[in-house]
Amino acid sequence: MVPNISLIPFSSELVDKKIEEFLLYFEGKMRLLTEKAFRTQVSALIHIKECEDSYLGEEVDRNWNEIMSQQYLFDRLAHEVEALQSLTKSDLVGWFQVHRGKERKALSIHVVGFGKQEGDSDVQQSLLGEIYQLTFLPPSSYMKNTTYIRDIRNFTLMLNLLPYHKIK
Repeated sequence: MVPNISLIPFSSELVDKKIEEFLLYFEGKMRLLTEKAFRTQVSALIHIKECEDSYLGEEVDRNWNEIMSQQYLFDRLAHEVEALQSLTKSDLVGWFQVHRGKERKALSIHVVGFGKQEGDSDVQQSLLGEIYQLTFLPPSSYMKNTTYIRDIRNFTLMLNLLPYHKIK
């Protein structure tokens, strides 16, 4: 299923709705996947991760990314293969349910343009060019069950801050 967002190109809420529809569709497909088909997919992914580098630059890029991220896990592919070998379909479905459940958190930021399509009138011009103003719009009917944040700084003060985790 490919979300078709070109029907109403000015509705960012519709994009969110289509993403949710896709995730529900994906969950259904994942549940219907047989254990044999799941193992085939996992085996193919393991095979990709175990492939030799085609040229030295691939290994350099991979190792340089470990240095830049300050994680220094130079045998990351071996760890990933080990994790994939022990992965079961029920593990994946369970993980998906936990992260898609009622307690899940999702951030959706909508930036709406200015112009005739949005029903805006002309704005004043200054001597230096256009005058820009941030206007908070109320949530649309697609977003009725969401938390609407108007004061971002105040909202972030209420959040728990977890320490940044690095593998040593």
